[in-house]
Amino acid sequence: MEDKRIVKTKQNLKQTMISLLARLPFEKITVSALCREGMTSRITFYTHYDDKYALAEDMFRGYVDEAVQDYYRLQAENNPSRDALHGYYNMLDCILNLYYNNLSFFAWASPDRNPYLYSAFYHHIFDNVDDYIKRHSRQMPSKYPSRQTAALLCNGLWGVINECYTGGISRTGMRRTLHSMFHDILTSGLFQKSNEF
Repeated sequence: MEDKRIVKTKQNLKQTMISLLARLPFEKITVSALCREGMTSRITFYTHYDDKYALAEDMFRGYVDEAVQDYYRLQAENNPSRDALHGYYNMLDCILNLYYNNLSFFAWASPDRNPYLYSAFYHHIFDNVDDYIKRHSRQMPSKYPSRQTAALLCNGLWGVINECYTGGISRTGMRRTLHSMFHDILTSGLFQKSNEF
């Protein structure tokens, strides 16, 4: 467990990054600007991170951990029988929850405004979805290799999320649209539901 001061310093730097993203593209944010805005010395910054990319990676890991914890909570609440299809819906919900709970970050991580952040976080989500597909291949095998299926789901998911957000669609409307699309994909020939566990 990290010292509380270290946790507080890292949290401050992450919040400062989010604050700067509201004004500047990621590529223009410097360590000097992060330190100045966050009232942190460069020595302190470099004690914890090699550069702004390492800070972004730490943020991504935190977001993924948050989504994984949310997934397990959702599974315990509404999928005690471990139904594969319902598990996929919970995965979608935890990604949507993550997006909305951290909108102050994700609103600036679009492909137009910050392609690096968009691409880097996409890879984190992609790796987790690919792993999920592999782990659930006995209950719901994919017709195609897991990486190709994960690419389809992730690119489609992030694309629809961004289109809904930029189109001003409400959270409820976005969730309804994504659930409907996800349902159509998951019950199509792309996946075959199996009864064996």
